[in-house]
Amino acid sequence: MRIALALCMIFATSTAIAQEGFVELGELPDDVFETSGLLFFNDQIVTHNDSGGAPVLFEIDTVSRQITRTVTITNATNMDWEALTQDEDYIYIGDFGNNVGIRQDLTIYRIAKEDYLDNDTATAETIFFSYEDQTDFTDTGNSDWDAEAFFVLENELVILTKQWKSLGTVAYTIPKNPGTHTALRSGAVQNIGLVTDVDYNVADGTLFVVGYSAFLMPFARTYTLTGAEIFSETFGTIPIDIGLAQVEGVANDGVGNYFITSEFFSRQSPNIVSLSRLFKLNLNEEEEEPELEGPGQEEEPNPNPEPEENEEGLLIFNELSTGTIRYSITSESPINGTRIYDVNGKTIWEQFTTDVEKEGIVSQHIPTSIYYFVVYFDNSIRSKAFAVY
Repeated sequence: MRIALALCMIFATSTAIAQEGFVELGELPDDVFETSGLLFFNDQIVTHNDSGGAPVLFEIDTVSRQITRTVTITNATNMDWEALTQDEDYIYIGDFGNNVGIRQDLTIYRIAKEDYLDNDTATAETIFFSYEDQTDFTDTGNSDWDAEAFFVLENELVILTKQWKSLGTVAYTIPKNPGTHTALRSGAVQNIGLVTDVDYNVADGTLFVVGYSAFLMPFARTYTLTGAEIFSETFGTIPIDIGLAQVEGVANDGVGNYFITSEFFSRQSPNIVSLSRLFKLNLNEEEEEPELEGPGQEEEPNPNPEPEENEEGLLIFNELSTGTIRYSITSESPINGTRIYDVNGKTIWEQFTTDVEKEGIVSQHIPTSIYYFVVYFDNSIRSKAFAVY
């Protein structure tokens, strides 16, 4: 799926603290470098490639990250497969990718789990749908009628749009039975970003939404569904501080773990490479309570934060007392260089020497704006968005 790096977009610039229990498990196989939808089923994660790929589901072991099985859907076409979901009896494949909003053949394939488990091929029943309030199918370049996420809610499928223009999402519901249906609007969220997947945990009623900003900064939000309208309840945010990544899939294993995948992404200016990877987040891990300085008094926040010694990551901040921009890189990996890019991809500052300092000062004036701080390791690139104000 393409990325729209809208240069006029403003995104949140607060520093995210690494989530306890969030770990990178490693790279995914090359056969699924365009991983999109994600399920946890049959004690494996199940995924597929997106538009133009073969109509194949891949089972992947979460420990070895190797493909253990493939299942071909013999009567389906992968026009733009974007999402997976399931209920007790069926797996659903969302063929509703629609970047420019012109499709009038939006499709969901339904596969019986019994058929899926018994053979390396399966046949699908077909669900067709259209949005109740889409009347214009003109190609305008970017559309608010794309979708990459859906989930089962009792007897319905809930589809979440990916709004390339509005950067929000609208929830639509249709029956989960084969046929031709009109998708009815059932709630919306504004300014969330580009929504790429959702997982509904029936056990605790948690809706887990993932995606990325127009600048490829991943996000995750949780909602609790208790009412008839999707997104009517308050939400929480989950830090997934992995640098720039095209997050595409999320699925829970029923015991507190959420698996998250990212698709391979590369860009020339600025030079960004983000590999197709698998991550795991455990929401059951408890965070430590902050120590208090005295009875009833919370510790005062440090205006010039320092990174924890054993925490691997990037930290860049304005030193409030002097206005100096400081950075800190906590990693055991060799560092080949660092750069700061502006939102147009122009290099503002860089250091490429034989001995790059892991802590230092940006040695020039940088005007008020949004920037990327990028670190080049031997085998990877990490980046952090920050604001100068």
